[in-house]
Amino acid sequence: MKRRSLIQAAGGLAAFCAVAQLRAQPAAISKIIVPFAPGAGSDAMARFFGSELSKSMGRQFVIDNRTGAGGAIAADYVRTAPADGLTVLLANMHMMVMLPLTTKSVRYDPVKDFKPVGRIASFYEGIAVPSELQARDVKQWLDMAAKDPRKANYGVPAPGSVAQFMGYRLGSDAKAGLVAAPYRGAAPLVQDLLGNQISAGILPIADLVAHQQSGKLKVLAVNGAKRAALLPDVPTLKELGQPHFDNLEWTGLFVPAGTPRPIVEQLHGALGKALASKDVQERLLKLSSDPNPSTPEELSALIADDLKRWGPVVKASGFTSE
Repeated sequence: MKRRSLIQAAGGLAAFCAVAQLRAQPAAISKIIVPFAPGAGSDAMARFFGSELSKSMGRQFVIDNRTGAGGAIAADYVRTAPADGLTVLLANMHMMVMLPLTTKSVRYDPVKDFKPVGRIASFYEGIAVPSELQARDVKQWLDMAAKDPRKANYGVPAPGSVAQFMGYRLGSDAKAGLVAAPYRGAAPLVQDLLGNQISAGILPIADLVAHQQSGKLKVLAVNGAKRAALLPDVPTLKELGQPHFDNLEWTGLFVPAGTPRPIVEQLHGALGKALASKDVQERLLKLSSDPNPSTPEELSALIADDLKRWGPVVKASGFTSE
């Protein structure tokens, strides 16, 4: 009993010291490492969250853009950073799930090398076709693709993206022979869809909403367990009998794996406070992201589920970036 009490006391003292150390460094600058260039949507998200965290924690958070390799450079930098709560990673599902599954050169383990602070937001992928295409729903599009190889190509914003493997899974299940056409971002893909240069695209709905509303593109379905608020008339794949696409893509904050639990909890509390703000929620919605806070444990479980869900699909596709 005495030994257990001593261990508990030591643990409590360590926790107290960890938080005290963070609070005692008001002059130290915290960094949010962003894997995208200034001006991108995720960069904008990081900047207003940095401002909110600065207010809540009484310390300055600055943005450090470390671009390249689909986010792997930023993640690897944080992996080796001191575990003192001063270096925080803004990461998305692509970095924490798809890159480790598809890219042999990735040096980090998303489960072992990081501790989640919490999820910030989730966002939808949509299946879009040109308005001229004679397909009113996903089944008709898949039937067309199965009969005519010229209709079987579908664009995705990047190779190895969730969108690519959504298409692979849909095509495999329907025996439609779909073929992914990776683009360098969503913008050129949207232009080709608008110009009827490609039969379909799978990409974030942020790039589709205005064109759906204008009638220039048709969004046939979205992923997720419920319909997207921005596209309330568009069914989910689940509604259409496709049960494999419930999970949305997401963005969250992470710290190095050795970061003491009390520091993680302090950062999580500040993140939760920011996400409770109506102003922050409205800003996220303007970025076509749904505010979707989580505990660190819930985000850990989501990453494990995403890895389990997409690992076999990636393997079956034979895709590798190298």
